[in-house]
Order: sequence, then structure tokens, then C-alpha cells
Amino acid sequence: MSHDGATGSAAREDRDHAATLREAMRAVLDLIDDVEALRTENRQLREALEGRALIERAKGMLMARSGCDEATAFEMLVDLSRKQQRKVRAVAADFADSTGVQPLT
Repeated sequence: MSHDGATGSAAREDRDHAATLREAMRAVLDLIDDVEALRTENRQLREALEGRALIERAKGMLMARSGCDEATAFEMLVDLSRKQQRKVRAVAADFADSTGVQPLT
């Protein structure tokens, strides 16, 4: 009788270990999802900062070239992006890379 009790106890212990392992695996998978979400957010924030820097540089070049204020320089970039059906960031990058030779019309 003690042998059956030991076997039952071992089976319960195995089930408990299996349940603990499943919980740990779920926790690890959740952490992996969290890390991936943070990596995505980090990449998006980096791209946003880079885009902002390009826009600021292009605005400064426009302000120096045309003598306009910051708001007008941004409007010029927005107008050009609409005309070209491109993102402001892409227009600003082209403008900044062209050292100010980009036509504004």
C-alpha cells in the first residue's frame, strides 16, 4: 500500500512540476513579446527623431536661403510634400541632401 501511495505522490509531483514549467514558459513567452514590442517602439522613436532632425535642418536651410521665419519654412516643406505626394520627412531629406539647390516650386 505504501508503494501505491509513493507512486501517486510522484505522479502529483510530476503534474505540479509540469504546471510550474508551463507557467514559466508562458512567462518567458510574454517577456519575449514585451521585448519585441520595446524594440519596435525604440526603432519607431529613433526614426521619428531622425525625421525631426532632417526637417529642422531643411527648415534652417530654407530660412537662411529665403529669409523666411520657421513657420513659413515648414509650410514650404509641407506644400512641396503635397505637390510631390511624398512625406515631409522625405522632402526635407532631399532638400537637406541637395545643399539647398532643391527647387521650391
